[in-house]
Amino acid sequence: MMTIGIDIGGKQHAVARCQEGRAKADREILRVSQDRAGFDHLDAWLARQPEAVSLVTMESSGHYWMGLAAHLRDQGLPVAVVNPLGAKYFAKSRMRRTKSDPADARSLALMAQYDPAPVRDPLAGVELRQAARFAMTLVTEQARVCQRLIRLVELGFPELGELFDDPACRTAREVLRVAPTAAVARRKRTSTLAAANASPGHRRLGMPKAERLKAAAADSIAVPELEGEMAFEVGMLLDQYDLLERQISEAEAHVASLLDSELARRLQTIPGVGPATCAALIAEIGDIDRFEDVDQLLAYAGVHPAERSSGRKGASPETSWHMSKAGNAHLRAAAYRMAVVGVIHNPVIKSHYERKRAAGKSKMNSLGHCMAKALSLVWGVWRNGVDWDPAWGSRT
Repeated sequence: MMTIGIDIGGKQHAVARCQEGRAKADREILRVSQDRAGFDHLDAWLARQPEAVSLVTMESSGHYWMGLAAHLRDQGLPVAVVNPLGAKYFAKSRMRRTKSDPADARSLALMAQYDPAPVRDPLAGVELRQAARFAMTLVTEQARVCQRLIRLVELGFPELGELFDDPACRTAREVLRVAPTAAVARRKRTSTLAAANASPGHRRLGMPKAERLKAAAADSIAVPELEGEMAFEVGMLLDQYDLLERQISEAEAHVASLLDSELARRLQTIPGVGPATCAALIAEIGDIDRFEDVDQLLAYAGVHPAERSSGRKGASPETSWHMSKAGNAHLRAAAYRMAVVGVIHNPVIKSHYERKRAAGKSKMNSLGHCMAKALSLVWGVWRNGVDWDPAWGSRT
């Protein structure tokens, strides 16, 4: 029996083999193009081998592995798709110094021989994962729009942040539609400002806040030279936000049509977990039992604290620790969505956010702590097999 290692590339793959009992993979390397002719060439090469294939191992590099993995699976070959980080550590354990496509393919073939990954259907759940990632990509883009909007507010209407803890919340956005800058707010009637956000199911700004807004705008420190440009850019960003909001709703409805498990229902009992977030959690975490404790899950997502200090740098405990971000970006995006929505709708996350703010943490730093709290709630619900309980969640 022999094992096969495949280094995945965008246009071409490198294929190596390792015969049973050998300490090194064969030097011979097969180049396979990412098309039907290349796949046929690989099939013919495999058919000429004197030994049967016990395992094919490849890295999950981008999306390029999917077509080849599906083809090999359909040919009846056992396929293991491994995390590139795991393959890297295996190569280091073998004291490998060369970094090239052939060397990577040989290392994967050797890994399949001496540290084989479990064989699973490589495309199992891929539709749900793709749908969830697309929905979370829209959420991430919307978050970036919010960040740009907050920057414009700090330039054109900084006092707005004194009235709203989140200058990108719905009411604040509706105020910005009426008065995108402090100069415009000064010219508006108080009753016009008070009517902002007056729509079915939403509470209008109201006269007391409108009067405070008007007074703040009259003595604003906004940059007057940027008034026209700020008003233009704010309007464009608000339109982008609305477009993404509609697209997120459509994407979540599509994801919801793919969710039919008891686990999906249970996770959605957590306030702040909608269909898209739920699908992302299920698709990216996979098997919760592979994490021995919640800290391992946080590390996998990259929301665990990491120290960055050397000499004078990071001498203060407040600045030497930051979110690692060395993990699954898609799972981290789901945790961010849970945190942002949870600050409003989840009492456990909301109280956690308020404690961090009261302790002097910045808004974004506090949200980072809430991302970890959100995943700890997911851990508890998933591992315990029960619906979310706010009383239980407050003790995690």
